[in-house]
Amino acid sequence: MARPFYVTTPIYYPNDVPHIGHAYTTVAADVLARYRRLCGDDVVFVTGTDEHGLKIQRTAEQEGVTPQELVDRTSARFREAWEGLDITATDFIRTTEPRHHAAVTEFLQKIHDAGDIELGTYEGLYCVPCEAYYTEDELDDGNCPIHDRPVEHVTEENYFFKLSRFEDRLLEYYEKNPDAVQPATRRNEVLGFIRGGLRDFSMSRQSLTWGVPLPWDPDHVAYVWSDALVNYCTAIGYGADRERFDRYWPVVHHLVGKDILRFHAVYWPAMLMSAGERPPEQVFAHGWLLVGGEKMSKTSLNQIAPGDLVDDFGVDGVRYHFPARPAVRARRRFQLRVDGRSATTRISRTTSAIWPIVFSRWPSTTATVSRPRARERNACGRGRQRMLPTRREDDDSRFRGGLWRGVGSDRRHQRVSRGLAAVDPAQGRRFRPCGGRPR
Repeated sequence: MARPFYVTTPIYYPNDVPHIGHAYTTVAADVLARYRRLCGDDVVFVTGTDEHGLKIQRTAEQEGVTPQELVDRTSARFREAWEGLDITATDFIRTTEPRHHAAVTEFLQKIHDAGDIELGTYEGLYCVPCEAYYTEDELDDGNCPIHDRPVEHVTEENYFFKLSRFEDRLLEYYEKNPDAVQPATRRNEVLGFIRGGLRDFSMSRQSLTWGVPLPWDPDHVAYVWSDALVNYCTAIGYGADRERFDRYWPVVHHLVGKDILRFHAVYWPAMLMSAGERPPEQVFAHGWLLVGGEKMSKTSLNQIAPGDLVDDFGVDGVRYHFPARPAVRARRRFQLRVDGRSATTRISRTTSAIWPIVFSRWPSTTATVSRPRARERNACGRGRQRMLPTRREDDDSRFRGGLWRGVGSDRRHQRVSRGLAAVDPAQGRRFRPCGGRPR
């Protein structure tokens, strides 16, 4: 019987159209999902949109439409973008769907029944784009450290999740499961955050109407993270199909950006423990793509639409470019010069090499090719004697975590990859793909 494998992207805010920051995570998850299918696993791959919260409500008010009209329009743009990138997600979830409302209601009721939700008054500094509270020492000259904009002072009666009760349990869990957060730098970041002392966090809003009402107090709606995180359970049948849910949970791998790591690696496991479920098998946090030295965002006006790159370079070149030049550890600068020279050089080289590499990684079970040496021009156009490497020197350290373990390691695939030569149709000459990073 095929092994279950469940991979997710974050669900994205549809307050604006998708950009290549969203595409980076989604393409990476798609590469992993395709590989695990080729290994014979039973794969569920979920992406979607997070359609509740103050940010959505305010954006709708500014545009003179209802929140539902706004998310219907922008969520469709995400679907179109993923179709254009040939994303093979098995489910696209929206948090406004009835199935998700039912799952959130059941999940939060279990936490409330366990005694881990209490009513209180919160006063603090809140960033609307982040949908997160900050302390004074976390701010950058009074601004949000992520969006570089002023935060708001909020005083409100809210329900709180008693996160402080789970400090020891989380530390014990991560001690027994060292691969649960990857890469290692992110795991250390999570452990440092927990050891610094956990504070209870607000999980409801009374001033907000656009959300899922709490089952025990309909005057409050679920705060965005206590609503959004449950989507990972909703997509595999939580509250509707317990047999299906038990098959894929907790064999789940969350692929996220580093800015939402604490929500996925601290808040979410604690909420699952309270609800009587097991924490996710792994959270993998990658860095950012930078444009002009800044993270892409609506407020910075520095977004690049994935469709624009596909129109210029083709879907295969764009899809290969992101995993070939990963921003795993911290961040990576994405440059696209006005004359197109830089991007054309990098992505067109990638496109030239992609088909030999793709077909050599996943051959038929009987395919074998010898490994000759030859003085031929490689994909970069320079003549030299070179063999195609099957693994970059830093691959083991970069992808040592369980999420990526085994990718490209099959010996049969390596034999074929090492011996394959191809023809560059533009130049009419044979070359051997570089196999290293595009320059």
